[in-house]
Amino acid sequence: MLALAAVLDGVGLLMLVPILDVAIHASGAPLQGGGISAPLIRLVDGYGEMTRLSLLLGLFVALMAARSVVQAARDHHISRLQLEFVESIRLDLIERLASAGWQRLIQVSHPRIVQALSGEIHQIGIAANWVVLGAVALTMLVANAFLAAMLSPLAGGLALTFAGLGMLACSPYLRRTRVLGRAVTDANLGLTGSALAFLAGLKLATAQSLEHGFIAEQRVNSAAAMRSRLLFLQFQVRGRNATLALAALVGAATLFVGVGAFHLPASVLLTLLLALSRTTAPALIVQQAAHHIIHSLPAFDAVEDLQRELEMTAPVDELADTGTDVDGPAGAITLSGVCFHHTAEAVGLDAVDLVIPAGAFIGIRGPSGSGKTTLLDLVSGLLVPQSGSISLGGHPLSGATLQRFRERLAYVAQEPFLFDDTIRRNLAWSREGIGEAEMWAALAQVDADRLVRRLTSGLDTRIGERGVMLSAGERQRLALARALLRRPAVLVLDEATNAIDIAGERVILERLASMAGAVTILLAAHRRESLALCDSVIEFPLVRETRASLHDGRMAPSRKGLLA
Repeated sequence: MLALAAVLDGVGLLMLVPILDVAIHASGAPLQGGGISAPLIRLVDGYGEMTRLSLLLGLFVALMAARSVVQAARDHHISRLQLEFVESIRLDLIERLASAGWQRLIQVSHPRIVQALSGEIHQIGIAANWVVLGAVALTMLVANAFLAAMLSPLAGGLALTFAGLGMLACSPYLRRTRVLGRAVTDANLGLTGSALAFLAGLKLATAQSLEHGFIAEQRVNSAAAMRSRLLFLQFQVRGRNATLALAALVGAATLFVGVGAFHLPASVLLTLLLALSRTTAPALIVQQAAHHIIHSLPAFDAVEDLQRELEMTAPVDELADTGTDVDGPAGAITLSGVCFHHTAEAVGLDAVDLVIPAGAFIGIRGPSGSGKTTLLDLVSGLLVPQSGSISLGGHPLSGATLQRFRERLAYVAQEPFLFDDTIRRNLAWSREGIGEAEMWAALAQVDADRLVRRLTSGLDTRIGERGVMLSAGERQRLALARALLRRPAVLVLDEATNAIDIAGERVILERLASMAGAVTILLAAHRRESLALCDSVIEFPLVRETRASLHDGRMAPSRKGLLA
């Protein structure tokens, strides 16, 4: 498509030679265009001067119309390719993030992921646009250089020679451009990191008048990025000026040689100058495209580095469907010799043997950092044991078993995930096909229905980013309702009620306890009152006496007192 558009453009330009010959010379006069004019003149030979001119102009207009159609199709095609290319990179990165596993993701910087999905993808989109523009401009540049060579081999040779010299002269600037691109990429990552920290800590910073710290960090990173961008713009200006000067030199040299040495006919000389003048704009675009593409290479590198890092994880076993029952409480969850430490120094799990009976209501209690969340994440399949194994109903918790298990698992964290949309949309996110009546029933189960009914728009009330328009306890109630809407076989609650008052929490936990037998519930909490309804409680840290009881498959019944 690019070549066809360039050919039609070149042929249309060549037609100017016979058109100018006919326009300048009377009928029957010698054709100074020589071999270029003669074939077309012979086609209209025998007609009057104005008729010949009309026919040639008609053919020229038809060629230009065909060129416009081809160029429109070309622009549509390459625009689609450009968008598909950028979107394929973005979606591929999202898929890699989703399939990398939680264990890998928690090791990757959050600002780095955000920057890759926003700033770097945007930069890649800019580069892709310049690739397209550069390809079109380069095609037109080559076509006009070839046209100049047809009109005058010396002129074409001069154009190509000067173009080659110009590229050599610009190579140091291109190398420097990549260095500046890396500096901008690093500065943008710093801006993203400080912006995320600013948003996360904005409430606390405002309350304590500490905003100036965030602002100072933004200023430092912004200044670094601005310096690099300004240098890049200076290189672009220098390259543009050099390209314009080179184009003027080529035009002057061609005119001098064409008139003084070769005595070219006026029609050929005018067409030649027009062809050379048409190389200036494409040459500028090619020069700018080269700078932008090389400047964007560090963004490509950043995305590729992140993709490679995400791939550095053990592949998930592809097991056949075992038929594990996930319609009920999903079977007993068994940990055999499980060990896991986030770091060598961190408290973790060591050789833990544990059986969680199907349908049990199990409490987990202990100080922060003692391993409660690690145990929940292992049971949920978010983390993979560093040694030992976890099974569900006698089947390894991996592959098809893990997939089916996750489809009937609900996980509620201490800081619930809520997005800036309506309550209805936040609740519907848990499962497809949820009706309004089912939503109200789940809200009633966690005593949140009266809260929602008091709101002006009810279920259609927007709750702000992360549910900021609600209190912490209200956010937890919504997250619990959403978990119940999944109709879970396993319900994992990690400090999921700690922001709710004790009386309100008691009502919710009594209702959850009534589900025991049909649903396996794991509840991590600090307050002893929160665990009073559990069948059994695991105490953290797992001291020797506790671990021994786990080895024997026993846990202390909470209704008769917590495990000491």
